[in-house]
Amino acid sequence: AAVRLSNLAVFRMGELSELEVPAEKKKAREVKTLKGAFYFLLRDKPGDLNIHTPTASAALRGTEFNVQVETDGRTVLMVFDGEVELSSEQGQVRLNSGEQGVVELGRPPAKTAVINAVNAIQWCLYYPAVLDVDELVLTEAEKRVLANSLEAYRSGDLPGAVARYPAAREPASDSERLYLAALLLSVGQVEQAEAWLAKAGQVSSLSREGDQGRHAESGARPDAWPTALAEALRRLVAAVKFQEWPHQSNQGLLRPAATKVGGQATRVTLATESMAESYYQQSRGDLQAALAAAKAATQKSPTFGFAWVRVAELEFSFGRVAGAMAALNRGSSLTPQNAQAVALKGFLSSAQNKLAEALRCFEQAIALDGALGNAWLGRGLCRIRQGQAEPGREDLQIAAALEPQRALLRSYLGKAFHHAGSAASAERELSLAERLDLNDPTPWLYSSLLNREQNRLNQAVRDLERSQALNDNRSVFRSRFLLDQDCAVRSANLAAIYQDAGMTDVAMREAARA
Repeated sequence: AAVRLSNLAVFRMGELSELEVPAEKKKAREVKTLKGAFYFLLRDKPGDLNIHTPTASAALRGTEFNVQVETDGRTVLMVFDGEVELSSEQGQVRLNSGEQGVVELGRPPAKTAVINAVNAIQWCLYYPAVLDVDELVLTEAEKRVLANSLEAYRSGDLPGAVARYPAAREPASDSERLYLAALLLSVGQVEQAEAWLAKAGQVSSLSREGDQGRHAESGARPDAWPTALAEALRRLVAAVKFQEWPHQSNQGLLRPAATKVGGQATRVTLATESMAESYYQQSRGDLQAALAAAKAATQKSPTFGFAWVRVAELEFSFGRVAGAMAALNRGSSLTPQNAQAVALKGFLSSAQNKLAEALRCFEQAIALDGALGNAWLGRGLCRIRQGQAEPGREDLQIAAALEPQRALLRSYLGKAFHHAGSAASAERELSLAERLDLNDPTPWLYSSLLNREQNRLNQAVRDLERSQALNDNRSVFRSRFLLDQDCAVRSANLAAIYQDAGMTDVAMREAARA
């Protein structure tokens, strides 16, 4: 859930988190985080908000930070931008960007090393659905118990599927463990998901024989082994974190499932594996391979709605609107409650300048899943295009708080601050975007335009040349044709800046390149 405290203060709450907002009005607003995970993105004046936990207090200064409060009150606070003064009854410590503090009951705050910032906020990362539940082998008893959750999952309603999974239930089989792991991933509970994946991989030979018998009895494909599905989910985690895969895990390298054909072991790929492969290939910058894998998933499982929506996303990344709409219509008919599909329809409508229809789609997507950053991004951009600059900027700030690691969201937020006349805030967000993704050309482009408006022409040229050099790194999101269009836009802007600087000959050459 995302909570707005003011027009410049937003925070995200993790699953099962609890907080308290005191009713009495004070000069500085206060929030008590009782337990769970919280990500604060604050752009208020210093001292406008104070955070309290059972063991600590935090005085904030234009800050962005992640705080986790454990059941015993232990508090871990990591600062991503700005400054926090973390204190307890036993002492205090000042934390700056990139530093982390820990407070335990009865002890003073202590600074600790930040080993991996991505792991600290992995609960905020967006993990799309890749598991085809038709590839699970559930008993009739399991199907009855999980019926409501499975129905929600098949309809595309991931938050509903999580909410309807029976509370305190211990999974009865590897297939159910994999299903629970997939649900936990969808709400960012990566550590818990990995624990269930590890248990699913610890299958005895007797259990495997039982699973094989159940496959035969149910008529399900014999290649749907738990290890292959578990590997696919781990591959998705690697893709979201932009990590290499395969890699050596605690259990060693996982072996893919195989089936015997004519006495030979032949590799059989599941729709779930194809979906995970699609996201992994995108994380490697190969959109063609990503699209091919997504299409393979639809061929292996034609009623797998999430796969059709994935095809639509990738078709849109190539600028093929008709192909994207065709795949999206198929996916939406199969998963009508899929928030990502509804948001994608909004982007397609926006691309066709149907802003009213796009806004309706984004608002519907937010209603379906309030933690979907793309839905807030889309609505914010539409509002800005309609002249609603402040509401649009507020939506973009929520999107950034929901997915704080996405550099592109920071670039858009920086551009929104720029249009609102807040150059300092714009520069801050663009600087964060540059740090979050060293290879993304977008913040350098926007920074160049900002510097040009402020008549800092040398810096504008430097930033735009850097953006040009990084242009092809957007291949993670855009096709070659669209990258060439982006390059042309950058060349045209660079020519204009050269012209402003009186470098007419250079401007003419750059304009010719565009």
